[in-house]
Amino acid sequence: MGTANYFSDPAFRAGLAKPVHEDPNAAVLHFVEMFSDPAKSWPDLAFLRENWDGPIVLKGVLHPDDARLAADAGMDGVVVSNHGGRQVAGSVAAADALPRVAQAVGDRLTVLFDSGVRTGDDVFKALALGARAVLLGRPYVYGLGLDGQAGVDHVIRCLLAELDLTLALSGHASSRTPGPADLVEDPV
Repeated sequence: MGTANYFSDPAFRAGLAKPVHEDPNAAVLHFVEMFSDPAKSWPDLAFLRENWDGPIVLKGVLHPDDARLAADAGMDGVVVSNHGGRQVAGSVAAADALPRVAQAVGDRLTVLFDSGVRTGDDVFKALALGARAVLLGRPYVYGLGLDGQAGVDHVIRCLLAELDLTLALSGHASSRTPGPADLVEDPV
């Protein structure tokens, strides 16, 4: 199921000797070769930009230099994420990387955050650290598992209500106004 996005793509299927349903093992191997190709590098983004006029957002950006390279390559956004830290144990926390990434690119591209967002308070913190928006992983999946679309709707309504409350109690009328000062006490 995790490969359905690829297996349904005509360009992906064109690279297979047989249809996916006839040789699923070959399709998985083809996916692995594409997904984990260490030969991919920053210049490859020029090919994407030339051949795709829609938005391109890179996920897994944790360093300001990489964010600048993404902006220079014409990307529309980056997702600050360490993929849950599962890929590289002990990697930098995405929340620690977020302010430097956001500062490095300013308004040149959209900075999104994806790392353990479970509550409206988490959204507030990510916005205060420089994210324009957040990605929700597990919360919507939990809602989906519990009650289908109605469960997803409920999770999102609860998260937005919690964010609204946190904004109001922090003196903000908009999700665009929180900043780093909202997360630390003023030293006396």
